[in-house]
Amino acid sequence: MQDDLLAKMVGNWRILRLFPNRTAENAARIEWVLNGHWLRIEMEDLAVPASYAAHVYITRMDSDQSYSIHWLDTFGGTLPEVLGVGHQTDNSIVFTWKEADSELRNTYSWHADTGSWTSRIEQTNRDGNWTVFCTDTYTRQTT
Repeated sequence: MQDDLLAKMVGNWRILRLFPNRTAENAARIEWVLNGHWLRIEMEDLAVPASYAAHVYITRMDSDQSYSIHWLDTFGGTLPEVLGVGHQTDNSIVFTWKEADSELRNTYSWHADTGSWTSRIEQTNRDGNWTVFCTDTYTRQTT
């Protein structure tokens, strides 16, 4: 699979995670796997000992140019739907999941001017309004 936007994610990254009430730092290694069909994001909390880790798999569907994402992390099976579906607009891919009583949205955006990515995770609250769960800023690591 060739995807010019996702290819910009390949490499080693430092992630600053901003939550409403706290911050965290993660490291990520991102690479193509399974004959280049999937982009794998391996991220882990930099705290000692690490309290969070995730493996995220992203691919583009040849049939309609949409994307799918599988987010697997240390929280385990917390979503009834493990597969998110995404669509690209300019330099962003917006993934959505349906939960039993709410929705989840994860927007990955490439910032060419800084060579960085952001990942904004939002969810609907009980009133159906979107709230920010966290915003991740990816900064490329050279070593």
